[in-house]
Amino acid sequence: MTLAEITQSLAELAHARKAISRLAAERLAQAVRDDPSLRARVASLLSSAEPRERWGAAYTLAQLEEAPRDAIPALLDALASSDGDVRWASARLVVRAIRHRPELGETLRPLVRAASALQRKMALYCLRDLGGTPTVDATLIAAALADADAAVRLAAMSAAVAVLPRTAEAADLLAPLLDDVEPGVRRAAAATLGQLGVTTPAVHARLTCATTSGDAMLERTARQALSRLAGAAPVDR
Repeated sequence: MTLAEITQSLAELAHARKAISRLAAERLAQAVRDDPSLRARVASLLSSAEPRERWGAAYTLAQLEEAPRDAIPALLDALASSDGDVRWASARLVVRAIRHRPELGETLRPLVRAASALQRKMALYCLRDLGGTPTVDATLIAAALADADAAVRLAAMSAAVAVLPRTAEAADLLAPLLDDVEPGVRRAAAATLGQLGVTTPAVHARLTCATTSGDAMLERTARQALSRLAGAAPVDR
């Protein structure tokens, strides 16, 4: 690439059209492969005041390295993006980086308590996909299950099944969500308890109550969960 083409591609990393910004990132990644000294120019945009520019630079570096350390903060910030495509792409890159360098997982757990509900939700999905590396304790999941945002509570349930030991304590953490204010959360809680495969007196009682809730979908899901749990002996805490 010529100097002019490199300059244009750097400018297009923040383009409002994702097809253009993605193509610019791909061109720049190839340019850095051809001339590694150009990496510093891309990396300098990681401190930009423009979120799209930071994301573009981080995305470019992620095409070159599985775990670009200097790009991790920008990737984590992008978990709070209002653009769903950017959030999920960033989540995939964060998960890949942590799998490659597990010590980077320490940067992810604090985001479960971040100010942005989007960032909290995406951090939980990353932890789910990582399947317990880094280690996630029940306290962190319990806080997320009580989050004010329903989407975060749903993400926390998904993470719980993936990262917590399948114990009575985990089952009883999830059981109160059968009484959640959001119908979708209640239904997801019934399905999740069935997936967890552990029953306790509290879980059995709440699922049984849900079968007569008046919500046809919840009733069906609760019956299915009870059926799945029928072979599991009740476990007292």
